[in-house]
Order: sequence, then C-alpha cells, then structure tokens
Amino acid sequence: MRLAAHAFVVTAGVVGLIGPALATDMTGPEIKTFLSGNTVYLETTAASSSGQAGNAAIYWAADGTALFKTANGSIMHGTWVIKDNTNCTDWKERPGSGCVRYDKTGDAITSIDAASGKVRAKIVKVVPGNAEKLTP
Repeated sequence: MRLAAHAFVVTAGVVGLIGPALATDMTGPEIKTFLSGNTVYLETTAASSSGQAGNAAIYWAADGTALFKTANGSIMHGTWVIKDNTNCTDWKERPGSGCVRYDKTGDAITSIDAASGKVRAKIVKVVPGNAEKLTP
C-alpha cells in the first residue's frame, strides 16, 4: 500500500513537471478561426496595447477591423491581420503596438507580445459576434 502511494506521488509530480512543457503557440490559421467574428474578453496587463491593466473586450470583425473596449472604458479601433503565427493589430489610438502570439496550455490562452515576450493579457472567454455592441 505504501509503495502504491509513493508511486502515485511520483507520477503526479512527473505530470506536474511535464504539464508546462505542453504549452504551445497557436498557429496562424488557429488564431484566425479563434478571433474572427468574435468578442474576446481579457484580463489585460500594463503591457497590453492600451497600456492598462484590467478587464477589457475586443471585437475582432471578420473583415479585418477591430474594436477594443479598454480597461478604463475608452474605445480603440484599428485593423488586424495574421502574419505567420501572430496577430498584428494597427490601433489608430496607439500605433506601433506590434504583434502578439497566443500561448495555449490546456484551456488557458495567453496573449504574449511577439517582440518582448511580455504577457499582454489572459483570455477569459470568447463570445460569437459583437457581444458588447462596440462602435468606433
């Protein structure tokens, strides 16, 4: 019995070590399918495109436009494209914010700045359509 308990603890520890290694970047086609036509709710960090930490939402229209309700409630608007395995958005209110990659670990998805490697946001949920009825 004691040997079985020890084996269980060792196995759980090994799975715990392997789990983080299973994090993968989403591919360009996966990102496009994930975002296109959806509102994505986020917990942003100060490294986000708005430069503010807090709860936010982005509507990624299928036509390549985007509307970003920032943590302080202001609206940013711009255009987005998939380049390789990143999403590059040109926000009119904050040009040059660069591209992000999406790290997926199990059901958790994190937006990471492609240049700096800093976490920009954690995806909280995704809802079809313009759920917040955002307008420019």
